[in-house]
Amino acid sequence: MSEMNAHPIKDKKEKILSLWEERCLREVKSARSTGSRALRDSLPLYLDHLDEALTTNRRMEREAMLIGKMHGADRASNTTYTLSEVIFEYRILRQVLFHVLEADGPLTEESRDIVLDSIEQAVKDAVVEFIEVHGDIQQKFIDTLTHDLKTPISVARMNAQVVLRSSDLAQPATDSIKRILVSLNRLNAMIHDLLDGSRVRAGERLSLQYIECDLESLIREVVDEMTMVHGDRFVLDSNGEFQGNWGADGLRRAVENLIGNAVKYGAPGTPIRVSLRGETATVEITVHDEGSVISANEIPQLFEKFGRSKSAEEGKQSGWGLGLTVVKGVVDAHKGKVRVQSGEGQGTSFTLEIPRAKAPRIDGL
Repeated sequence: MSEMNAHPIKDKKEKILSLWEERCLREVKSARSTGSRALRDSLPLYLDHLDEALTTNRRMEREAMLIGKMHGADRASNTTYTLSEVIFEYRILRQVLFHVLEADGPLTEESRDIVLDSIEQAVKDAVVEFIEVHGDIQQKFIDTLTHDLKTPISVARMNAQVVLRSSDLAQPATDSIKRILVSLNRLNAMIHDLLDGSRVRAGERLSLQYIECDLESLIREVVDEMTMVHGDRFVLDSNGEFQGNWGADGLRRAVENLIGNAVKYGAPGTPIRVSLRGETATVEITVHDEGSVISANEIPQLFEKFGRSKSAEEGKQSGWGLGLTVVKGVVDAHKGKVRVQSGEGQGTSFTLEIPRAKAPRIDGL
């Protein structure tokens, strides 16, 4: 086919659709659950525009190639589709197009370029839309989930506090209610982690409320709560009070997450050391455990959303993988730094370096 005939796709459109559909149903796992209609949503319109481009020997108009967005949005709304499957569908389309259009001979170089350019742009549009729509769906799910969980947790916590204030409770009952409150507080913190982890992933800086407080007292409260739940294995080492203007709630959750990780992944029964040191310009909070070594190449991914070390993935401990993402977000909001040290026979230490000066506020956050 040295020269393209007028409307080269018009008479072959149904064949292209059928071959593409047949291969997708056979080779793309998620396509098998969508049905034929979903597979054909955007492709006919794309083929019409490609036919016009080949007939006029001009590249497809930008507006026409936005059809890829329709395809990406459709696939994102299907919970089983992966991004690689979306891209693979276009790879199949490219192969089918050339198979059908070159059945009687090769296309001209100009025509091949038109087809390839249209596929490339459609893939880009589909990928961008898939990621955006998929992200919106995930965020709506997270927002709905956290909103629905907050009310029953608040009610349970309020009632536990009312019971705790009763004067005729035996000591065992009092201790049990305190443990319930600690668990409810931890669950509430996990909900905030889920929300804040999503904000960090989106590139937003966490909005913290800065108040005047003693950092040593704040960390001692966290250690005391952890002791109530996990036993007397925590050692707090502090060289004095640390008054300052801190994002107290954020730092509290950051320390809770670090201690919680030390409990999960540290060697059972070994001490977990929490130290607080003050320098002229900064305060350093370190949580050390005697768990397995984290390799140097794993450390950067620890702070990604849902990121976990290899040993954590292979272990039996469950988790959302959000804790260290939130830790990094809290430290960044304070304009601070996070350091990780891990070695054979040395255990693992996470150190938060927090400036003494109040972190500047950002409008709108």
